[in-house]
Amino acid sequence: MKKRFESFLIIFVVFFMLVSVAVVHAKSSVNKELRLVLASYVPVGYPYFYDVQNLFVDMVNERGRGIVHLDAYFSGTLLKGKELLPGLMAGTADIIIQTSGYLLGTFPFIGFQILPVWEGCIQYNCSQRIGSDLYNLLNEELKKKNFFQLAASGAIFDCIWTKKKLVRKPSDLKGLKIRVPGKVQAMLFQAMGASPVTMASAEIPQALQRGIIDGAAICPWTAKGRGIEEFCKYMTVYAVSYQSTPIYMLRDKWESWPDEVKKLLLEVAVDWEKKVKYFGNNNNALMNDGQLTKDIIPFFEKKGMQAIFLTDEEVNAFVQAAEPVIKCWVNDVGEERGRRALMFIKESLHNKSNGTD
Repeated sequence: MKKRFESFLIIFVVFFMLVSVAVVHAKSSVNKELRLVLASYVPVGYPYFYDVQNLFVDMVNERGRGIVHLDAYFSGTLLKGKELLPGLMAGTADIIIQTSGYLLGTFPFIGFQILPVWEGCIQYNCSQRIGSDLYNLLNEELKKKNFFQLAASGAIFDCIWTKKKLVRKPSDLKGLKIRVPGKVQAMLFQAMGASPVTMASAEIPQALQRGIIDGAAICPWTAKGRGIEEFCKYMTVYAVSYQSTPIYMLRDKWESWPDEVKKLLLEVAVDWEKKVKYFGNNNNALMNDGQLTKDIIPFFEKKGMQAIFLTDEEVNAFVQAAEPVIKCWVNDVGEERGRRALMFIKESLHNKSNGTD
């Protein structure tokens, strides 16, 4: 009887130990930190952009200890610009930071982020906040192709840079060969009478030097990093198009991650938006209008360039020149969806003017 009791006790102890080990293992599996790969092609030579994307990674890794960690690869060290979307789909990266122009062929609805339909960067930023009508509409469209935009960084815009000819109105561009970053900008400049030449920003200096192009559409922040002042005499300070570097991932991948991971990434993204976007009362944002007027334009002027500021009449001429391109985008994405996006953009301007944003 005693031996039977001892045998039972041994079996019970062994069973208890096995169950305990299994429970501990299960808990450790549940609580195991999820490591995700983030890739971007934006080089560290663009300090404003690099600071913005690096801040997101730092915020996630600081708050996500034990939950999620981002292994970040910047400056195209993992995937170059054209490789980011294919790399995301292939699983090489879990998250990408990518400019809208590279994605337009696959996701034409993103085109509203590029079109000159905004009254400025503040409106651009307010209307696309996480949870806004425009943000939700965009992700409804992206979901159809298994794509998800977590958040967009602060808006930047393309100005017109020319070697010899001063540009104050669309007709001044007639016959000029102008570098453009993508399809939408090519359509815009073609509508203005220019001959658009699509190329990466890294190719601009050599193309200007060799006379392949007469000027370029490029954002002031990028232009500073590319040394445009060595080749161009004029800078027309007008937002001929817009750009952003949103954070993207595959929708099914996003939905497969644990709830605590998704919750943390969204919370960080909301706080990150507040730090990097200029909303009108956030003068300390990493991307703000003050940089242009207090830093970038004076930099180019000291280098001998002339900054051209347009009158209301001249601005209106550019607005009218862009209308056929905006209509073309609406037709491409569908009348109902395109008009709905433009309506949300218009409403965001109304809210801003009333102080509700």
